[in-house]
Amino acid sequence: MNNLIGNAGRSLLPANHHRLTGKHRQLMLLLVSIAVLLLVSGCRTTGGVSEDNSFDDQSLASISDARARRLLFNGDIQAAADRYSFLADSAADAETQVDYQLVAAEILYDRGMTAEGNLKLGIIPFSLTQAAFQQRRDILQAKDILFTGEPEQALNALPDPDTMESALHRARVYEVRAQAFRQLDNPDEELAARIALEQQVNRPGIAEANHKQIWQLLTTQPQSRLNEMTTHVRGDIYQGWIELALSNAIGDLDGQQRSGSLQQWRSRFPNHPANATMMRTLFADNNFNSLELSSGPIRQVGVLLPLTAPGIGAAAAAIRDGIILAYQNETDRSNLPTIRFYDIGDNVNFVRTAFQNALNDGADAIIGPLRKQAVTSIVTQRNLPVPVITLNQVEVPGSSQAENVIQFGLAPEDEARSAARRALALDYNNAIVLKTDDSRGDREARAFTELMLLNGGEVLHTAILPADEYDYSQQLKDALLITQSDQRFRKLSRTIDAKLFFEPGIRGDVDMVFLAVNNDQAKSVRPQLAFFHAAELPKFGTSRVAAIDNDVKANRDLNTIHYTDAPWVLDKDVRNSALYRQIADNFPDTIDVFGKLYALGIDAWSIVNNLDLLTSNPSARLPGYTGQLSLAPDGRIERELLWARYEDGKSIPVKNIEYTPPVLRANPLPNSQNLQSGFSN
Repeated sequence: MNNLIGNAGRSLLPANHHRLTGKHRQLMLLLVSIAVLLLVSGCRTTGGVSEDNSFDDQSLASISDARARRLLFNGDIQAAADRYSFLADSAADAETQVDYQLVAAEILYDRGMTAEGNLKLGIIPFSLTQAAFQQRRDILQAKDILFTGEPEQALNALPDPDTMESALHRARVYEVRAQAFRQLDNPDEELAARIALEQQVNRPGIAEANHKQIWQLLTTQPQSRLNEMTTHVRGDIYQGWIELALSNAIGDLDGQQRSGSLQQWRSRFPNHPANATMMRTLFADNNFNSLELSSGPIRQVGVLLPLTAPGIGAAAAAIRDGIILAYQNETDRSNLPTIRFYDIGDNVNFVRTAFQNALNDGADAIIGPLRKQAVTSIVTQRNLPVPVITLNQVEVPGSSQAENVIQFGLAPEDEARSAARRALALDYNNAIVLKTDDSRGDREARAFTELMLLNGGEVLHTAILPADEYDYSQQLKDALLITQSDQRFRKLSRTIDAKLFFEPGIRGDVDMVFLAVNNDQAKSVRPQLAFFHAAELPKFGTSRVAAIDNDVKANRDLNTIHYTDAPWVLDKDVRNSALYRQIADNFPDTIDVFGKLYALGIDAWSIVNNLDLLTSNPSARLPGYTGQLSLAPDGRIERELLWARYEDGKSIPVKNIEYTPPVLRANPLPNSQNLQSGFSN
């Protein structure tokens, strides 16, 4: 047993977690032992699957055996694959044997069980006489390569779909192509592949699942990329998807505008496949009237994390360690629930099975999952019998989000809204936004703009700062209206035919600048604003503007910039707390990189232990390491953050300013004629 704990414990920790100081090795052995015992007792590959998550409905494999289908319905994936291996061993002829061997491997690969699938694949000869069998084997080989993180090689290994007779297996090719292009961050080709996939098969379950993947792809793209994709000639279905995503994004701030924009889209694309699956939820109200959580004592908590997933496993381990340390530091242990950890691995499609396994094991509450696709997969289930505290936040169209869900995470929008609230509290009602040209810049700028507009503020101009250059003269001149001032001066000089002295002046209606930019860009923006006589404008940014080091000389370019961050970073009392010291002592090499992820795990545990307080009292505030936590009516955890300002190259904490939203007078709704003309402009 000691060897089991030692070996498994090392596998659960990222590589750079092993350098612990000697005085804390005993503590970490205890923590790892607890974690491993919980993980070993909690991880299973079998378990019941609810009827809403039928594997057959969305499968691209041909599974005809009734016993195998029943096993899949009950979530016993390995047994279903073994059933086909048994059928292959007892097959009457070689062709049937190979067919069944391929189905066995397909069942496993399609559900992310790569290692198990590889064992089945190894039994099948590398070269097969029948072209259809060879093509199916090549698809499985491509999936195997894709799971190792080699998307280019996976694409090269795929057969040409135009040479394939089976529409079902052509769809499998396009599915792998879409997954490979997702890894390559090529949304254009991924969308084309998903459209081609849907054209091969006529099954509602596959279409709905494919549409969810398309929507998740498009709603995470920067608006600049979506605009660029509209220039690609890919047909009406492709164009319809892009324009639907743009219509949805443009109307985010105003429900009526959004409804009108979607109506216009529907009239332009009446035969688009999204009409059948997406429009009902897109037209629905995005806000909940109330949050309903199952009541009752919590005796066991299941935690769903991608602990062994490449690229994100170390971050997941930091969250896990935060949960374990928070659990160990509980003072009242009389009614303390137990914890079980479930490793989702690298396949987000396994999350529903892991979720069901946790329920079967007796979980009364769930923490996780972490990745956005996995979160969407869980929160859109129709029946969640226990409270779920996610570790990331997603946008769910309409009323698609299930009850019993609390969305929690380190969302960039929290920081942007904190900046908007501070600006409004100081009567800085008119803002200029400078943003990076990426999805995070879009999210921060949108959240800041939304809160400003909803509370009577105004965003006068939004400028996109290119990532590959640091001269923002033109963007700043346009934002500050210096370009117009210069044009008026030149026109006057030509009119009177005389040389005049001219000192450019900035616009007089701007109160502050919101910086949705990174540290390097902030260091360039601040002196350039000063050059254009805008040094006195207050500048508020997110945690991205903060320096990662204490180089006072280099950080002087950040002087006068205010920025927001979590108490974990800015609160001295937090840094002196027992939990912070334990993490700093036990993980000295990773606390700077994963610090806020440890804090996320600590606060997730705190939310589970305070569900009754948060759900019964709308004004309740829970002190946390990621912020002061409160539960919004839509089921999201809002984080009230702290503030600091750079002075002489040093970050100095500043006082938080409470903001009380005004009671705004509701304007009468426009009549239908005005509404129609407004949308047509």
